[in-house]
Amino acid sequence: MFLYLKYAAYTLIIILISLYSIKKIRKYKKIYKKNGLDGVWLYFVNKNIKKTGLNNFIDVKKNLLGAKIERLSKGRILYGPYSETKIINSYGWSNIDFAAKYLGTYESHIQKKIIFLSKKFKLNNFIDLGAAEGYHIISLLKKKYFSRGSAFEINIKSRNLLKRNATINGVSKKLSIFSDATFESLKKNLEKQDLKKMLFLVDIEGHEFKIFDKKFCSYFSKCHFIIEDHNFNILNNKILSNFYKTIKKKFHVEFIRDQSKKPFDITILDKFSDDEKYLMMSEGRPMTMQWLVLTPK
Repeated sequence: MFLYLKYAAYTLIIILISLYSIKKIRKYKKIYKKNGLDGVWLYFVNKNIKKTGLNNFIDVKKNLLGAKIERLSKGRILYGPYSETKIINSYGWSNIDFAAKYLGTYESHIQKKIIFLSKKFKLNNFIDLGAAEGYHIISLLKKKYFSRGSAFEINIKSRNLLKRNATINGVSKKLSIFSDATFESLKKNLEKQDLKKMLFLVDIEGHEFKIFDKKFCSYFSKCHFIIEDHNFNILNNKILSNFYKTIKKKFHVEFIRDQSKKPFDITILDKFSDDEKYLMMSEGRPMTMQWLVLTPK
């Protein structure tokens, strides 16, 4: 039913746009014969890209694919350790990585690393800095890899979405939600918990270079961390050098790089083209990323 409504909406938009110009009608008709309604829609959006709020034609196509996978998955993660977790995408078409999230391939190497560390060191408390809609923390609590968790997310819209996702997955009682993550807020909200049992996932868009100072590393020296490294956001090499030196004084540091995904192993994608398969594996990163895994000395 939703599919028919979508095509009806597409058709209405195209008709309204095209009515004032026979030339445009012919153009859209030609595109329709070759690529169908999706092709016409993508052509229209590409011509009006600045009005969509997206960056380029590729992002438009990824959003379209994300919407399709969301419908096929019925809003659940399909594969991998996080499978069956329900994720509400109330960002609509403004988020370009939800195909990978619903397929379960999003940061799959980080998923595996989190679970490996939790089992090896018997960690039971997951702390998510930059939790967004809760993809990691809610899945980990739902699948009982961790017994409790704390999510720090500065964006109010994301926090509200995080609360909704926690509720529909039945993990609200296991999860505490806070706003910005600073040394003071972390110390205050985590002070009664066993630091030796904590694993932090840190994805705070470059603010890791501010928060991981000597005081922070000393206080949380018994914890485990996985940090998404945004070094490309920092132009000052001294800041980068000091950061790496500081964390190495208190932790063993392992560097892991992003890894390739295997779309042909995912049967639900069999009817998608090769180009579409690989677009859905993309997480929209500006370059090859690396993560830092910190374990206490």
